[in-house]
Amino acid sequence: MDRQERDPREVTVEIDGLAMGGDAVGRQRDPAGAESASDGRATFVPLAAPGERVRARIERQKGRVAWGELTAVERPGPDRVPPPCPLFGTCGGCQWQHVTVDAQRAAKRAIVERALGMVIPPVRAAGPDFGYRDRAKLTVGPGGTLGFHARRSHAIVDLGDPPRCPLLGPELGRALPALRALARGLAPGIELEAQAGAEGVHLNVVHADGVSAGHARREIDRLGTAGVVGLSLGGKPTLGRADVDAAEPGSPPLAIPGGGFAQAGRAGTAALVAAVLEAVGDAPGVVLELYAGSGTFTRHLLGRAARLLACDGDPAAVERGRRNAPAATWSARPPAEAPDTVVLDPPREGADRAHLDAALRARRRIVYVSCDPQTLGRDARHLEADGFGLVRAVALDLMPQTFHVEVVATFEPGNPVAES
Repeated sequence: MDRQERDPREVTVEIDGLAMGGDAVGRQRDPAGAESASDGRATFVPLAAPGERVRARIERQKGRVAWGELTAVERPGPDRVPPPCPLFGTCGGCQWQHVTVDAQRAAKRAIVERALGMVIPPVRAAGPDFGYRDRAKLTVGPGGTLGFHARRSHAIVDLGDPPRCPLLGPELGRALPALRALARGLAPGIELEAQAGAEGVHLNVVHADGVSAGHARREIDRLGTAGVVGLSLGGKPTLGRADVDAAEPGSPPLAIPGGGFAQAGRAGTAALVAAVLEAVGDAPGVVLELYAGSGTFTRHLLGRAARLLACDGDPAAVERGRRNAPAATWSARPPAEAPDTVVLDPPREGADRAHLDAALRARRRIVYVSCDPQTLGRDARHLEADGFGLVRAVALDLMPQTFHVEVVATFEPGNPVAES
């Protein structure tokens, strides 16, 4: 397309880097170098790479910010690589397969540093670049297809026949053809939550009506041959095991069903646990764990804490936590006493005021585990306003090929100087 034929919504963008949420971001430039009203406007463009000059069709804009769709790469960047998955760009599961892992981690480090206003060490690798996922949520599409949601759409991208996803670990990869066969008898919109563990794969079928539930039961032999050792319908154990052991190698058991929360993979869990224990220290005294879930960290904190109080608002998680870490004192709400150390691992939206207030009762240290740098940055400002300074932060790449990054941040009373 020459300049006379150019879509009036199409602009040239010099890409500076990768942003939280997965898009690349850069500045609009007039292709001829002339002054223009759009010159310099920050523009988000998915599927572009750092250091590139691209053309993008503007879809919407607000003030000095615009969002577009990539139409052409005029000058490829040095970090662009061929994505190994043929569905990349259509499927919404990955955002960064088209750039090197080094560039991904540099972007994640920059995202965390901007959110926290401090320099942090290089992002730690937490396992393989592909084949690391031990949990997945797939959705049935029209005609019995099975896959993930499309990028920026509710449509379902079919994983093909035979189905394949390079992010799935070996157990989920082995089960995938049987899950696709199961999907052929299920209504569109039904979700299959799969969790791999030491015994095999546990499957939870969500939103199943009576017909779909009966079909799932009849498929149990085919599923069993593919390594599925337990089936739940709507979270209720139905056939086989009620859960599987999703613990990282050499660690105490961590019983999790399909649909129960666990980290993406066992290698990532090991790396995250190590970072939390490093932040907590060898003698943390009385520990209060908030958002304890099913006991991912609790199992390990028991060996260090003088006493461990574990809390979570999800009754099912607390029940699992009591089985996974029975020596801890479990409850649905934080106790009123002041612990020495607080560990909190809130959901993506960050900690609510009640949990932040409970954390502020820590005498020595708060260790905050976050999967969203923006909400961590917001909560860090609240903690600092109440007397706890951010002294260090470690970022881990638990989910390569995506924009997700995990951060373990340490806060201490007073206003100490942050360590890089």
